[in-house]
Amino acid sequence: MSNFNIDLMNQLGLTKGTVATAPSSAANAISGQLNQSDFLKLMTTQLNNQDPTQPTDSSQMLAQMAQFASVSGIQDMQSSIKQLADTLVANQTMQAATLVGHQVIAAGSNAELNSNGLSAAIDLSQSTDQLIVGIYDKAGQLVKQINLGAQSQGTIPFTWNGITDGGVNAPDDIYQIKAVANINNTPQAMSTYVASNIGSVVVDSANHKIMLNTSNGDTVNFSDVKQLM
Repeated sequence: MSNFNIDLMNQLGLTKGTVATAPSSAANAISGQLNQSDFLKLMTTQLNNQDPTQPTDSSQMLAQMAQFASVSGIQDMQSSIKQLADTLVANQTMQAATLVGHQVIAAGSNAELNSNGLSAAIDLSQSTDQLIVGIYDKAGQLVKQINLGAQSQGTIPFTWNGITDGGVNAPDDIYQIKAVANINNTPQAMSTYVASNIGSVVVDSANHKIMLNTSNGDTVNFSDVKQLM
């Protein structure tokens, strides 16, 4: 930028290299920021006061205009992206509110036993000749063992009616489930999915995530839900 341009900016109380979208030149002069209107005023004043024997270099002027347009375009894009993100969060919040009361199946090991029994599933990574599920109470005691036999690779659902290995009805509570598959004569722990009701929903606006607080005491990321019922 020419010395004349710099001097004129100093007279207007503007700072070189700053860009803003303030509504008036007076406000810009106070804040030390330069908006599009101020830039055009500077350029017009420079043209009106240039030395005829040493006119302003047009390539330099074009470069300054291109630089200003680039910065202005980036600001507009950032503003648009922020508006889009805010809109998405608002839509997520509205959609999340409709999930309360629904049942989901998501990754986890804590399952709820109620009057309808206990529902869960095993994520079987390989076929097995024997799949065994153990159900444990809060004290870590095994209350029920279920032999699901040979199973092919995939998602294996199962239910428990609440009757323990001792033949009594287990109290309604939260139980831990563990699954072990015999693969190539080696017992391997398998991942499990549990069914639970959505008690409340939290929208993490900072990370744009929907978190589900479930009836079994877990907090589940909505993206980790395997099935919504």
